[in-house]
Amino acid sequence: MKNALLILFFFSISNFAFAQFTVTGKVVKTQDNTPLESVTVFVNNTSYGTKTDKNGDFILKNVLSGHYELIISMVGFKTYSASIIVQSNIKVPAIKLAEKNISLAEVSITIPEKLDNKYMNMFKREILGTSKFGRQSRIVNPKVIQLEFNQQENVLKAYTTDFMIIENKALGYQLKYLLEDFERNEKTELISYVGYVLFESLSGNDEQRKVWNEKRMEAYTGSLQHFFRSVMGNNISKDAGSGFLVATDTRINNKHRPADTLIREKIRSFSGGFRKTDKDSLAYWAYMLEQPKHIEVIDTTKLKAKQIAQLTDQKGLYALRINTDINYINKWGYIVVPGKTNSAHYQCDTCQFKNSLYVTYVKDIPQRLGTGSKKLDTRREESFIPTLEMKRNASLMSIVDDHVLFDWNGVVVNPMALKLERYWASLRLGDLLPIDYLPDTPIYSK
Repeated sequence: MKNALLILFFFSISNFAFAQFTVTGKVVKTQDNTPLESVTVFVNNTSYGTKTDKNGDFILKNVLSGHYELIISMVGFKTYSASIIVQSNIKVPAIKLAEKNISLAEVSITIPEKLDNKYMNMFKREILGTSKFGRQSRIVNPKVIQLEFNQQENVLKAYTTDFMIIENKALGYQLKYLLEDFERNEKTELISYVGYVLFESLSGNDEQRKVWNEKRMEAYTGSLQHFFRSVMGNNISKDAGSGFLVATDTRINNKHRPADTLIREKIRSFSGGFRKTDKDSLAYWAYMLEQPKHIEVIDTTKLKAKQIAQLTDQKGLYALRINTDINYINKWGYIVVPGKTNSAHYQCDTCQFKNSLYVTYVKDIPQRLGTGSKKLDTRREESFIPTLEMKRNASLMSIVDDHVLFDWNGVVVNPMALKLERYWASLRLGDLLPIDYLPDTPIYSK
């Protein structure tokens, strides 16, 4: 029954999804309820933005239906955020902004000028990205960025005192980004950041707008937003045509590979040694560093949209589906182990395994995944081996909490529940498009 309802939804989604509405409200000061003028009001990750008038009133027009985060920001006040569901014209209750008390820690935080330029460059590289779109983006007002580097922990932290203005000449946007928290750990090379962004289109001539249209379409094609919209439109792939290839990925830890910490410790201890045993040991541990951390199998079943999306009891919200019950490593007698030249017999009934969705966007989708043959009546079907093009665009999606919920705009409403790896995880602000971007809508002159 759910599958039938989902199929009906696929056919009826478009008219409702592209309906447009208005969002209105008032912003006042917490202390005395007096109206606040010139407060920035915007919908996070969109181009819907405005400022309050002298009465504290605001209106956001032409908002597509969907689930959003409304952001209210003004220098000297705490940033306010609230989830809103737009399915008709709505008026939000009066929003009260509280003045921000500046703590001693904030006063004493290290300003950018006092840090080596390498930390500012590191921040810019991580926040904008190193893709071709990221490299064409620049921060116009770096003085609003507050940096702090903890030498003992090797951790770089940052936030902004006001909107950080990012000019993306590749995609034709100016981003107003309010960075709440940024952290980069040099030891682990892991980064995390939380912020709110408003998109504004740059002004340009006809030739520039034509280029921006093409580049935006390039950034959109194969993106996470494109994927979820394709799932909702029931058109994730067409055999022998361009589209998303989706399958189930199973990983278990490679029990033959020691932990990174041990490997790097051994490499440091044997580096610089002159004895033959030192050189042999260094070569061995360098070899271990190159070994895959996981034994991984990509199932040969191509998944369809109705196998990925699931209806929920919340109107307009759908849940991501991932089969977490089957250890696909045990499905075949022989599998391809990363880093090995030949397939190997590798089964483990007691190993803990993790299943994810393997998603890649390709120009030519194969009719069948994997290869099979029989020899001496012994089944020898290999797991799916992606091409170089598939690997380059491949992402892994896994569920951290119980459910990952998304709407018809391609918006994940609880992003902390979704873990992304590989291609999508590498994208930064320089690759970002607004939620309200529609690929068939050209940029017009103002």
